[in-house]
Amino acid sequence: MRLLALIIAIIGLIITIAFTIFPVGSLTIFPAIITLVCGFILYRLNKHDERSTLFPKIIIGLALVSALISISKNVLIDDTIDNDIEMEQREKKSKQDAVKDLEELE
Repeated sequence: MRLLALIIAIIGLIITIAFTIFPVGSLTIFPAIITLVCGFILYRLNKHDERSTLFPKIIIGLALVSALISISKNVLIDDTIDNDIEMEQREKKSKQDAVKDLEELE
């Protein structure tokens, strides 16, 4: 049980950190939750057997930090594309110029 929780926690932590670095959006929350659950299971198992609880604490801490960074990126960074009015005006002018050039050719 300990080995399974350890492997899942490490893989989940790697995926969580990778998703935090890349712009995946709120998809980071799912591996973070899995990592936190496995980290808590590992912590409880190590505490029950009187082993060192440092590694599970590190896993839990890194998962929490990654999840918080991902959540704050989703909340604070606005990923909207604004209309470029100048570009639209240039396109209209370009179309008008093209029509004028075609009319002059006739």
